[in-house]
Amino acid sequence: MTSPLTAEPPSSVIVDSDFVVILAALLCALICVIGLVAVARCAWLRRTTGGSNFHSSSQPPANKGLKKKILRSLPKLTFNDSLKGKLVDCAICLTEFGDEDEIRILPQCGHGFHVGCIDTWLGSHSSCPSCRQILVVPRCQKCGGFPASSGEDAESEAEMKAREDDINQFLP
Repeated sequence: MTSPLTAEPPSSVIVDSDFVVILAALLCALICVIGLVAVARCAWLRRTTGGSNFHSSSQPPANKGLKKKILRSLPKLTFNDSLKGKLVDCAICLTEFGDEDEIRILPQCGHGFHVGCIDTWLGSHSSCPSCRQILVVPRCQKCGGFPASSGEDAESEAEMKAREDDINQFLP
């Protein structure tokens, strides 16, 4: 009589070790391919949607800078004694305004900067460097219109068409 410890295992339990290694390697390769496909898909979606989360309407407009035409339309002032109480220094270069310095005061927020400093900033950003308020309303890429207002001050259709004649409009 044979003891249970020396009994040979059934033939269905015997598995070739090479088969297990190959199966494990194939499983690892499959997981790697699925991971690479997921990363590639994510990168492609970010590139085609501009980084937004699947065309989410709650995302702020892209901060790509102002066109030169809009930049030139911002008013320039010469710093003088009447502005000394309101403006002290340029938040971009961190130097105090001197007499006869040429400055720009942004119409939406009232922050002032040296013309050279703010022009460089607004060439690559469309917001105030101090408070980050967006300076222009971009057009919709799909319909060419402007974003809907919150309903507080409804505009007539004639006023909307007049606004749509210009590509970028300053916020009130």
